[in-house]
Amino acid sequence: LSANTTYYVRAYATNSNGTGYGNEISFKTGLSIGSYYAGGIVFYNDGVGHGLVCAESDQSPYAAWGCEGTAFGTSTAMHTGAANTNAIVAGCTEAGIAAKLCYDLSLNGYTDWYLPSLDELNFMYHNLYTQGLGNFEQGFYWSSSENDSNEAWLESFPNGYQGCYNKSYTTRVRAIRAF
Repeated sequence: LSANTTYYVRAYATNSNGTGYGNEISFKTGLSIGSYYAGGIVFYNDGVGHGLVCAESDQSPYAAWGCEGTAFGTSTAMHTGAANTNAIVAGCTEAGIAAKLCYDLSLNGYTDWYLPSLDELNFMYHNLYTQGLGNFEQGFYWSSSENDSNEAWLESFPNGYQGCYNKSYTTRVRAIRAF
C-alpha cells in the first residue's frame, strides 16, 4: 500500500445464485516513519492522516528544564506535550529553558512546535533513533513531563533509559509538532 493514501474496499461473493456485495469501507494509510512531512521527520502516525513530526536537528545541546521548585501538573502521556509546554511557558519566566525554545521555534513555515511529553519522546527514540533516523546526537533529551516540583523526565538516546533529573540540569532539546 502507498503511504498517506485513501483506499476503498468492498467484499463480494459469487456462487450459482449470483453475486452479493458487502458495504464499501475506506481507510487511509499513514505516512512512513522517517519521511519528511509537515515541517519535520515523521515519528508517529495514527493511520488516519494525523501524527507527530520532530525537527530535523536539536534546538539546543545544553538547556535547563527550568523553574526548579515549581510544579506545573504535566503529564507523561501521548498527545500531552503541547499542553505541558503551554503550562510551563505560562508559569516559568526563565530565559532559554527547554519548553520556551520549542514554543518560540519558527521552522519550515510552522510555529506550533513544542517539547514532547515522555511518551512522545519515547516514540522518537524507538521509531527514529534506533533505526538510525532523525539526526539525533547521543545523550539525554528533555521531555515536557515533570516528576515533581524539582525533577523532570528525560530519555537517554544511546540506550532508551528514562529517568528523572533536577530541572536545573542542562541537556538536549528536540521540538515536535502535530499534523
